Amino acid sequence: MPIIKEIKKPDAFLQKLLPPQKPEAGVVYRPSQFVRQSGGRVWNTLTQQCLETDLPGAVRAGEGYDGLITSFFLVPEGKDECRFYIGLLTLARTLQIRPGYHGYTILPTTRCNARCVYCYEQGMAQTTMTPDIVRQTVRFITETHADETVRVDWFGGEPLLCPEIIDAVCGGLAEAGIAFKSSMITNGSVITQELIRRRMAGPWNLRKIQLSMDSDEADYIRRKRYPLNRDQYHTVLNAAGLLADAGIRVTIRCNVDSDNWDGLNAFFTDLKAAVRDRSRVGVYLCPLDKVRTGPDDIAMWQRVMAANDALGQEGFAYAQSLCGNGHFHATHCMADMNRVAICPDGSLYACERCPQAARFGDIRNDVTLPDARRSFCRMDRPREKCRSCPYLPICTPFAACPVQDTHCREIRDLALPAFLRRLSEADMPDDDDA
Repeated sequence: MPIIKEIKKPDAFLQKLLPPQKPEAGVVYRPSQFVRQSGGRVWNTLTQQCLETDLPGAVRAGEGYDGLITSFFLVPEGKDECRFYIGLLTLARTLQIRPGYHGYTILPTTRCNARCVYCYEQGMAQTTMTPDIVRQTVRFITETHADETVRVDWFGGEPLLCPEIIDAVCGGLAEAGIAFKSSMITNGSVITQELIRRRMAGPWNLRKIQLSMDSDEADYIRRKRYPLNRDQYHTVLNAAGLLADAGIRVTIRCNVDSDNWDGLNAFFTDLKAAVRDRSRVGVYLCPLDKVRTGPDDIAMWQRVMAANDALGQEGFAYAQSLCGNGHFHATHCMADMNRVAICPDGSLYACERCPQAARFGDIRNDVTLPDARRSFCRMDRPREKCRSCPYLPICTPFAACPVQDTHCREIRDLALPAFLRRLSEADMPDDDDA
């Protein structure tokens, strides 16, 4: 009999959907494709259960491993696990997703005061919401929201170029009696203590904010390319501390590649000096898209993981997990959460990156292109390389997803030992996004 110690129980929601797998006489069972092993631990990426044990190569029912069969660590030889997962995912979403939209990503403008060298929005038309679009946006949210508390995520462009638009939308929702909470992605270059006090921590009900940085001051200036240098670097660092002091959770995303890596130590020193309450500030390094989709992504991710761990040891909140957060998720991104991105012209998109294929309507008419949305969000059509991937249950199944890492499986394998350690210590990121 194998020695089995449970490190983490299966996900509670999934247990309600998935009855134990019944061992069948004469059937050969082998390790599930969704099982990963490291340091004597085995983790099922589908059920999220983690054990200390050894898995056999192939067994039959009654040979002492029936417990691993019932818990899906062992499955029948030849089972199409991708098809099984997609069917389970369909059922889970049917139970979890209700009519209406579960959140709104609003782009008040596609203008930006920075000219980042790596911006994926280059070439996008620069437009800003008109007063009529603002009114229609408030009406649209009021009439289509699914949840008692509406989630609003501010995006751009640079959303803080238009605080009056954010004022108008938040004021309109409050006047309509709609409870809401918000988050924001911003370069942070115009944040002041007054803005935090009078707007962000007040009528905007901002719970979380992501600030984008780029290594040390010299690299920040070179890459952000602000038309006027007004010491935006220290403005953003100071803003991180002020926001945390105001009770707003901060994530600093530092975009990296081989060209700016050497400046990170100086950036970390500046950041530690600027932030007192590090428990509310998470930092993660993210390789740029050109690195993630290139041939040298693994080497960069190795450096990133080591640096992220070092930041955690400095007291900053853990802000990134390439292996998920220990829960089964029926949804993975805004497209499959039945959320919607609202562009400055009122167009509706299934993805906040706003690729044309994801446009499916507008705020006046709601869905006008249902086939476009269904096609973009088809979960029964994963990429071919994803069908056999052990990490499929913690990743999007959309073949149309614009994010395509070159070695995503290998990168997660690198992150696995640290993830399993945190899993056993119950030290995982907060699942509340806003």
